[in-house]
Formats: sequence, C-alpha cells, structure tokens
Amino acid sequence: MTVIAHLSDLHIGPVPFPLAPPWRLKPVLGWINWARQRGAHEAALLRRTLAAVRDAGADHMVVTGDLVELGQETEWRAAAAALAALGPAGQVAWAPGNHDLYTRDAPARIRAGLAGWLAPAEPRGDIRAHFPRLDRVGDVALVTLCTGTPTWLFSAEGALGAGQLARLDRLLAGLDRQRCLPVIAMHHPPVAPGLSRLKRLRDGAALLGLADRHGCPVILHGHLHKACRVDWQGAHGRIALIGAASASAAGHGHDDPASFNLVTVTRAADGFAWQVETRRPG
Repeated sequence: MTVIAHLSDLHIGPVPFPLAPPWRLKPVLGWINWARQRGAHEAALLRRTLAAVRDAGADHMVVTGDLVELGQETEWRAAAAALAALGPAGQVAWAPGNHDLYTRDAPARIRAGLAGWLAPAEPRGDIRAHFPRLDRVGDVALVTLCTGTPTWLFSAEGALGAGQLARLDRLLAGLDRQRCLPVIAMHHPPVAPGLSRLKRLRDGAALLGLADRHGCPVILHGHLHKACRVDWQGAHGRIALIGAASASAAGHGHDDPASFNLVTVTRAADGFAWQVETRRPG
C-alpha cells in the first residue's frame, strides 16, 4: 500500500506590498485584490493543515501549486519554510501554478528560493524545463507537471507547452506498468465544468489525450479551491480528475474550507486499485 498526501493552493500570507523594483502594474493590482479578500486565507489555518498532513503519515506529499500570491522574495522564503515543514525535498513534490509564475522574473526567484524542489535543467529561461518530475514511491509513479506561466494582466491561464508534453510522453512510455501506477499532479485541471477561459489550461485537451493513451487513471490538481472530482471518459478508459481545496481557505464565498486529500494505492488482482479520502485539519 502506498499513500500520497495531496494539498494545494497555500497562498501563504501576509503578502507585503510590492515595493521592490522593477515596479509593475500586475503585482500592485494583485496586492490590492489580495487586500480586498483579506481573511479568505488564514496563516493559522495553514499551519494546522500542514501539521495534519504531517500527522497523516503519508509516504509522499505533493503540493499542486500556488504556494504564494505575487512571488516576491519574502514570499518565496516563506514558501521554502512551508515545504521544508512537510518533510525533506525528496519526499515533497511541487507543481507550480499561475500565482507561482506571476511575473516574468519568477523563474530566477524560484530557482534561488526553491532549487531543492526542482529537477535538474538549464539554469535560465522557462521554469517548465524542470518538469516533469518523477518520484517513484512504492506502487506509485508520481509525475509532477508545471502549468504555471506568466500571463497578461487579468489572466490566470496555465500552459504545459509542447516541450513538457513531449518529455511527459517519453516518461510515461518508459514506465513499467506491472510495477507502478502513474499518478499525474498539476495545478490547473485539464478540464473543469464552467471554468472561465481566463482560468483554463490552454493545452488541457492535449494532456488528456496523452494521459488516456498511456492509461493514467488519476490526475490530481488544485486551482479551483474545491475538494472535487470529475470523471473524464477517454477512448481507452476513464480518468479521474481529483481537486484539492486551498490548504489555507477559511471557506468564504465559493471556496471550500481548508482540507487535503489522501490517495491510497494498493495492488489488485488485475493491476492496481486506488481510493481518495478528503480530510480537514483539526
């Protein structure tokens, strides 16, 4: 039996006003939006969620994006501390989201602050070059992807990109399916009913087609701030899209209260069986 803890959308606060140069409109407007919604995410609640995840005794943990709000240096220091509080970098995977790649200088800040959570890649350019990350954990091949990419002012879209999809295709083709069950983790859901085009994954259809072709039955995601499940029917089988609520959400508005998922994978007569349990912090 292998247990993966899945949490998402930490949105670590408080968020300082973006005073450091270069001054840009997007971080300022982002800070104003965060200030207007102050109280939607609570630092004390996040600490309780992180403690509950640690106490759950999972074999591995994955955080599906949006560690931070604007991606300032102080935020990345807090994000590194939060990930380290969960466990060593080799036991904690991270799938960057749209807030993590909020501005075009985000890759340099991420490499400086979270290098231990990135797979090796060229030390410049697109942060997606560090993905997919593969963690072999018992009966699970946990494949973490980056959907975060800098976007225009009012967009929260995501994109995997052709290069990352090609690397994912090769990675999945090389897995021994008799020995492990592939589980994909990413921030944006590849598809979600009613999701605005401004929040979509641009190449979600390509990702679903690839996952269907390789027989990947589970995709973990965040972004929606909801503990949810959508079953997508492909040509070769059904894929469960499992969402996690924000780990710091007070449950205001349309957001679910803070929780996390435990994904348990066991061997079965015809391969592998899996189930998901959603837990709230104490």
